[in-house]
Amino acid sequence: MEQRIVHACGHEQVHVIYGFDAQVARKARWLRTTQCRACFIADKQVEQAKEAFENQAVIANLDLPELTGSGRQIDWAATIRAGRLAALTLDPVTTADADCAVCLQISDAKWWIDHRTLPLGEFVAKAHAARATTDTVQTMSDRVQAA
Repeated sequence: MEQRIVHACGHEQVHVIYGFDAQVARKARWLRTTQCRACFIADKQVEQAKEAFENQAVIANLDLPELTGSGRQIDWAATIRAGRLAALTLDPVTTADADCAVCLQISDAKWWIDHRTLPLGEFVAKAHAARATTDTVQTMSDRVQAA
């Protein structure tokens, strides 16, 4: 059933609400206490921009290597990397210098995207594993070139 709802932000929006009458009424009451979609998205974007600015301020002193990947991957991974490195530097549990140093050496945008949801401890372990793998490949490559 289509209903016009005036949201808490003052904007009116049409919602299609299905269910029994009591469910429809409950959902309509709840929707009146929330923001409309446009205001919710605008607030979310402001929040994300503020968080990105704060993360960039925390890691401004780090010498970050350029990320590799497609343009979209690089943009997304740069945001993820800034958030992760900021979390590492602010987390009292991690050995921030050693962990940041390992993470700073990872320039593959895909790696940052693939590991974005890991808990911080697991993320650091994966970064160390990725660095060890890179070192092994580099050592083997050096041996082949020397021979």
